[in-house]
Amino acid sequence: MIIFKQWRLWVSLLLLIGSYIFIKPNFESQTSDSKINFGLDIQGGFSYLLELNEEEYLNNLLVKTSQYIENTYSISSDIDNGEIIISKNQNLDALTNIVIQNLGLEINEKSDKENSYIFSKQSFNKSLSDMTLNAVEIVRSRVDFLGNKELSIQKVGLNKILLEIPGDLDNNVKEVISKTAKLTLHLEKNNIVGSKTFINEETGEQVRVQEIPNITGDFIQDASLQYNQNEPVVAFSFNKEGSDLFAKMTSENVGSRFAIVLDGSLITAPVIRESITGGSGQISGGFTNETANNLAIILKSGSLPTQIKIIQEKQIGPTLGQEGVEKGVIASIIALIAITLFMIIYYKISGFFTVITIISCLSLLFAMMSLLNTTLTLPGVIGIVLTIGMCVDANVLIFERIRENFKHNIEDPKNHGFNSAYVTILDSNLTTLFAAIFLFAFGFGPIRGFSISLIIGIISSLIVTYIILKLFINITSIKYLGLQR
Repeated sequence: MIIFKQWRLWVSLLLLIGSYIFIKPNFESQTSDSKINFGLDIQGGFSYLLELNEEEYLNNLLVKTSQYIENTYSISSDIDNGEIIISKNQNLDALTNIVIQNLGLEINEKSDKENSYIFSKQSFNKSLSDMTLNAVEIVRSRVDFLGNKELSIQKVGLNKILLEIPGDLDNNVKEVISKTAKLTLHLEKNNIVGSKTFINEETGEQVRVQEIPNITGDFIQDASLQYNQNEPVVAFSFNKEGSDLFAKMTSENVGSRFAIVLDGSLITAPVIRESITGGSGQISGGFTNETANNLAIILKSGSLPTQIKIIQEKQIGPTLGQEGVEKGVIASIIALIAITLFMIIYYKISGFFTVITIISCLSLLFAMMSLLNTTLTLPGVIGIVLTIGMCVDANVLIFERIRENFKHNIEDPKNHGFNSAYVTILDSNLTTLFAAIFLFAFGFGPIRGFSISLIIGIISSLIVTYIILKLFINITSIKYLGLQR
């Protein structure tokens, strides 16, 4: 039969079978990377209010500024009670008022022997605010690596972060988001001066090492869970600069030990057997799979600039509520039935083709959303509803153009009507598509949820209209099409 020679038939079957395969995991209990996630407004979730330690950050900032003054201007200083104390028995000519202002400092007290400096309120608040914004991205990366999609995270005040995670709570979330993860590598040192002792809390091992770290975790490029002799370890690799520093440290200190310290606690202290030039290493220390994976996630996303703690935790319900979701589904079904009846009554057989096109469009849309592991939110549902409207509009435009061709006795009214109408449909849909892409690129939160469903919906509508609707128009006789006036 001629129908089996239609390439659109085989492509249509392929699209429908593929859509079924990708939609199916959404109805199965096992976890999958090819599922549609649901946002906070649909399924609810958990809310955390995080606070970064302002006092610790101030101390870190004082130390950093003090070291900068000493390294840049050869002026030594002490830190006491939130102040930088600089003795006057050294050359202070380089420490001009402009330099002090650029450092965000202001003079607190003057005496014959020393000056004391504190951070101006404006400077410190700006630095604290910038640090919190940086922490927002670190926390976002950590939760993303755990697989929690479409989280809501925003800075609140100067040093607080509001984190909202949809769905069931991952048991690792609280541990992962609250860990500072400051990784440092220190060479062993026997002298007491300029050294510090770190202790492994599990084994009781003590190692005296150089107080100033030789390498910090800032140079880590990647980290992952691996196995060494069936024991879980954390493998890490440095970036180019870190690799060079690590190679230099190991080549110059063969036979010495170096300590791997995480948040002030000794993890392990291996002996350098040979120069390590690959820029990678392993951290072992009695990890379980879960703890090793958590540490890898934390190291990969970066260390927080200061301690962070959860000061408020609560479970939040969906904005829509279960009743709202059920009513939305019922309303959608009623609307689909109403469209079906209207199209069939008005366009006869062609109206039935519209119904098949809408169902195919929705199937392809949900399949693509599942494949891309996107998150469906209330604005995303609005984008899907808009897609249905655009799909129906495309069908009506095609049918009316074919009707006009019948009225004016155009040769081959079906193909001519479809082709001329599809050019218009393509033009209008591409214009909307570009607008949706810009919304996705520059928007955030609900705006991105709306734009992603609209982008996928437009693409799905164009595909099924060109392939499936055209297939039915081609294989249906003119006298049964129901478009003659």
